Amino acid sequence: MSSNLNISVRTSDLAVLQGVLDDAGYDSTSSLADPKYYNIAVRLLFNLYNDGMTSPAALSIELSRHFGKTPLSSKSSAAFEKNRKLIQGIRSAVVVKSPTGA
Repeated sequence: MSSNLNISVRTSDLAVLQGVLDDAGYDSTSSLADPKYYNIAVRLLFNLYNDGMTSPAALSIELSRHFGKTPLSSKSSAAFEKNRKLIQGIRSAVVVKSPTGA
């Protein structure tokens, strides 16, 4: 299997891919310090781009996921919690107002 990538990329798209790498911390100094991970990151981005993923945000997320750096949210969204309670039959907390208004 050849290790060469045969992908045609426009200069503007190459700038986007380079920006994603830079934002993820893969700059010229890191590529010299650890070229193995830099090469893997570049190959991953080019493959994702070739498969049609062109959004810098989506590429950054996939790059982070691949290297295990995606932070997991410790709190569920309000919509998720509402749907979970509806499915489980849990009633929401009811606020009772006193008749005097106090």
